Amino acid sequence: MRAIFIILMLINVGVFGVGQGWFGTPRAEAGRTAANKLPVPLNAEAAKLGPVQLQSR
Repeated sequence: MRAIFIILMLINVGVFGVGQGWFGTPRAEAGRTAANKLPVPLNAEAAKLGPVQLQSR
């Protein structure tokens, strides 16, 4: 009974370690990239400043 308990605890710690990334990239993080690594497209022409016109209904 003690041996079964120890084996189950080792399996539990192993599964926890895989989920935390102890043995490489966690499966939940596979294929993700950090937001700060992505290029930010700048479109200066899209920003237009000028007088504001309010429309009343």
